[in-house]
Amino acid sequence: MHSDLIHQLQAIIDSSADNDSNRTIARYMLLHLMTLDRLSVQTIAGACYASIATVSRFVRSLGFESFAQLKHAAVHYRHSIDSSARDYLKELPYGGDERGTVMRYTEDITAAMEGFAASVSVEQLDRVAREIHDAKGVALYGFFQPGLLAKQLQFLFLSIGRYTESYDLVEDHEERARTMEKGDLALFLSVDGNYVAGQGSAVLRMLRERGVTLVLMTQNPSPALHEAFDEVVLLGKRDSTRAGYYKLQLATELLFSRYMYLYRSEGPEKWEE
Repeated sequence: MHSDLIHQLQAIIDSSADNDSNRTIARYMLLHLMTLDRLSVQTIAGACYASIATVSRFVRSLGFESFAQLKHAAVHYRHSIDSSARDYLKELPYGGDERGTVMRYTEDITAAMEGFAASVSVEQLDRVAREIHDAKGVALYGFFQPGLLAKQLQFLFLSIGRYTESYDLVEDHEERARTMEKGDLALFLSVDGNYVAGQGSAVLRMLRERGVTLVLMTQNPSPALHEAFDEVVLLGKRDSTRAGYYKLQLATELLFSRYMYLYRSEGPEKWEE
């Protein structure tokens, strides 16, 4: 699947020189992502001052066999964005009492956060922190917004000398899974379990077969989802997806803070300042 197309294009822009034709094409595609399926190779080539052959090679470098396949992925992406937008507007139904809408939304998130805070097990967070500390290798898995939390958590661990890995692209998730083994740990961040049940299912299956310790943070209480993992940090009851995201962010911050507390003697003195 190529629903992480935006990450691929973003990575090319971030890693290429200004005068690189690939950067120009990637930038054009990102600017026109919502209408990409209505464009032709000729249109993109002309707008980017590139040859049709250059654009075709660029498309293949993204993992697509043809421009038609890329256009299909763009349609899929647009539908995903439309669905996300509907979810936002469902939880924030503007139209009249805008202030009241914002207040109710904030109150719902606050209630969800307080519910999680009242139910979270510090002992379980400590157990996961110890597993992260003792593991040979640690990979953090997440997609879309939970993927951003995975990158943030990775940065925090790297900042104190605990090497962890996290990747933007689903293809890289699978590549990392192939190199993990018994003694390693994989932490999955998934608000409602959609990534685990969908795009991440092949990764999860591969890690399980390789004997990797599997930990999940989610608000989905489904036993069928939990049985694939060695440890599940449940984020309280199942609230809205948006509230679940905030709970997931809090859970990652609490996990890191417990890690810092447990292993502060191993780190620099500034930890205790």
